Amino acid sequence: MSKIKLALDVVSDLRSLAGSIETMVHAMEGNEATMETNEPTAEKNEPAKEPKKKSKPATKAKAKEAPIEAPKEKQPTLEEVRAVMADKSRDGHREAVKAIITKYGANNLSSLDPKHYAAALKEAGELK
Repeated sequence: MSKIKLALDVVSDLRSLAGSIETMVHAMEGNEATMETNEPTAEKNEPAKEPKKKSKPATKAKAKEAPIEAPKEKQPTLEEVRAVMADKSRDGHREAVKAIITKYGANNLSSLDPKHYAAALKEAGELK
């Protein structure tokens, strides 16, 4: 193997590692959020109070007041877009990749507005 190929393999492995770390951080953030909501608000020195019984109409009223929000689709990161664009560029789609970037008003990938990451990633994924 050439040194360039080995370097590209290292870059690919590092990107994969970065993606795994990011996934782990998001999972840890989710666990912290659930742990914070499960913590008791009363101090340990105070006696435990009995929970108040709620009537059913009050529960229904609260359900109507707070509509359930649909989970938002995860926005791709610059690193994810960069990895896909680099792969497509290496596969011979350099001009198409450049066209996708300029289509969204950027001169290079770093200056691409994050709101366009998903659309650019989708277009790059469609390249064969």
